[in-house]
Amino acid sequence: MKKTNLTTATLQELCFPVELRDETMACNKDCSKMVIGTIDGVETKLNQMSDVYALIPNEDIFPPIEKIFNDANIKFTVKYSHIEHARFYADYTIEDNGLAHQMKGTNDTIKPMLRVRHSYNGKTNYSIMFGYFRLVCSNGLVIPLEEMKEFNLSLKGKHTESIQKSLEQLKLTLDFFVLNYDKINNSITAKYETLGSRVLSTPEMRIESVLKANSINIIDNSKFSTLNHIMNTIRREANLSELKYKGKVNDWLVYNGINQYLNDNDRNRMAPDVRETKDRSVFEYMLKNEPIAA
Repeated sequence: MKKTNLTTATLQELCFPVELRDETMACNKDCSKMVIGTIDGVETKLNQMSDVYALIPNEDIFPPIEKIFNDANIKFTVKYSHIEHARFYADYTIEDNGLAHQMKGTNDTIKPMLRVRHSYNGKTNYSIMFGYFRLVCSNGLVIPLEEMKEFNLSLKGKHTESIQKSLEQLKLTLDFFVLNYDKINNSITAKYETLGSRVLSTPEMRIESVLKANSINIIDNSKFSTLNHIMNTIRREANLSELKYKGKVNDWLVYNGINQYLNDNDRNRMAPDVRETKDRSVFEYMLKNEPIAA
């Protein structure tokens, strides 16, 4: 049984009818509005909001983003998901082989990706953020904070005006990303390659130190071992003949092993945005702190 309530969906399923209604009961301003969605023909209350809340339907976000990609002739695949029809997630992977990166000496391929977050209950802030998608697994990878700031690869907004501006900015950012891809990609992937260059003789020690430094709970009982679970993922990838790591474990594989653990729906209840924050913490920590035994 899965521990998460994250549900995959289609674009149509995310764009169900939604409206803002006045609360009919006596209430204060903080509870004066209701977000009502019609899901499979059933009206459902999704949130109770204040009188200043501005409702932005998914229809005003996700279809326009697909249009931006299509108008720019950028091929993409997308994975949509939601939590209880109130928090929404989309990962758009850019399917252009010319924009893909292969880790040095391997067949480990990563592609640019756009992550979009939105909610009707205020628990997930609206955001558009670039990242990378690793073909060997289904999880996205974070972009280092320095590059995210330098190249303006993160866009955020809360109300109608700012969201519309962010979509306009997205067009410019996509153009900038493609035109300056070599510079951006080299800057970002150089840090991936930094992790890839650190071959480990005692990866178990590295995993444990990274988990502890980032306050990730380590389970160790007769039913499950966090360290063994992550290590098994790493060994499997290190020994995959098609990836060509030839059995050698490095910091890049450790980062990805932890990334996959954090994004394992059978192990974690964390929402995708929470996982992303934890994942970024792990990545930045590993960049700044070399393994003791390497």
